[in-house]
Amino acid sequence: MDLVFDSRKKEEIKNKKEIIFSGSPGYYLVVISARVKGKQQLSKEATDDEDLTVKIDGKTFPKLNDKNRLIDSPASFSGGTLHNLLKTVYFVVALSSSKHSVILETDQLSNTASLESLVIYRLNLEKTFKLDIQTSAEDGDRRPWITLTLDNLPLGSVTTTVTYSHRKQDSDDVKIIIDDHIQENLLKSIKHFLWHFAGSLLSKDSSKTETETFTVNLPQSLHYIEFWADRMPTLENVLFDFGTQPQIPKRIPTVDDPEWTKDFNDDTEEILLARLILGEAERQSKQAKIGIGFTVLNRLKKKNLNWGYNVREIILKENQYDGMWNKSTYTKARDPFSDSSKTRKIEWEESYEVAVDVLSGKLLDPANGATNFHSYENSQMFPPWATEKTFKIKLGNIYFYELER
Repeated sequence: MDLVFDSRKKEEIKNKKEIIFSGSPGYYLVVISARVKGKQQLSKEATDDEDLTVKIDGKTFPKLNDKNRLIDSPASFSGGTLHNLLKTVYFVVALSSSKHSVILETDQLSNTASLESLVIYRLNLEKTFKLDIQTSAEDGDRRPWITLTLDNLPLGSVTTTVTYSHRKQDSDDVKIIIDDHIQENLLKSIKHFLWHFAGSLLSKDSSKTETETFTVNLPQSLHYIEFWADRMPTLENVLFDFGTQPQIPKRIPTVDDPEWTKDFNDDTEEILLARLILGEAERQSKQAKIGIGFTVLNRLKKKNLNWGYNVREIILKENQYDGMWNKSTYTKARDPFSDSSKTRKIEWEESYEVAVDVLSGKLLDPANGATNFHSYENSQMFPPWATEKTFKIKLGNIYFYELER
């Protein structure tokens, strides 16, 4: 592992914090330790617990059974269960660009979420990967303690080494949850079957270091290995067996990292349509942008193969949309951030938002079925197909027309 970023200075987070770092494409280990408070610890006026979520290069880490819910995910920090005790989340994540960001965001403005440390390493992943953790839990009742997050990786098995002790009154316990499934210990104790390592089963005042392998054979996806602690156990190390050597995924452009890979097949339809909208309608009204987005769907409805038989082909058809092929718009369509101005960033984000909403069916067509458009103000410059018969509507400075081809 090569260290690329190390901040161990305690820092209070109010609303949002972004950490920027650089590094070549590959796998990275991002380790975040933080505290958040329950509502009783915040103030008498607090109506909810504090929560802290993480985003890395635009990647989010939601609950497995609710892709839209980041709060209460194993990769987040929830005051309702932590009550200001320290939790650490390890992210093993593939990053495909050279400029990276980690965004920490809290849903409370009380300035109490506490970032204890953030350390980042670049990894050379092989078939197996061992993490030497050697971390003891703070003394506290049963709560989340450590989460290991695997982004877009397979998982054949995970081997854990834990040290736990028999203590007076209340002993160390460790619960292990893999992708929402508790690893039970019915062979050891019916009473403690949800807690895989139970200190009360040890002889008085003794400690034990135990290694166990959990074979899961999970496909390439997002995976969580959670460790919950009661009292003060120590997680010594974890060994992952991926089943095969992980391959760095090909970079897929995102709204936060939209630079063209030189192959439009790497773009999602939403990114592709956003490129077209930015190229055609930068600084135009949002309604005009929506209308331009709908011209693609309206051409698709015509089922005219001269336009194309799917969204991707219609957008990429050479010389059909100037925004994709004209030399004056070529650069910004392929790399929206070639202009680093705040205005361009706003225009790109709006273009992407429109593209997502158009393709999702969330919006109605303001262009009334139009398939073509132009922005010439002088009628003598109108293209020959721009006739009164084919005219549909004007949105902003854009004239829309419906053609059969």
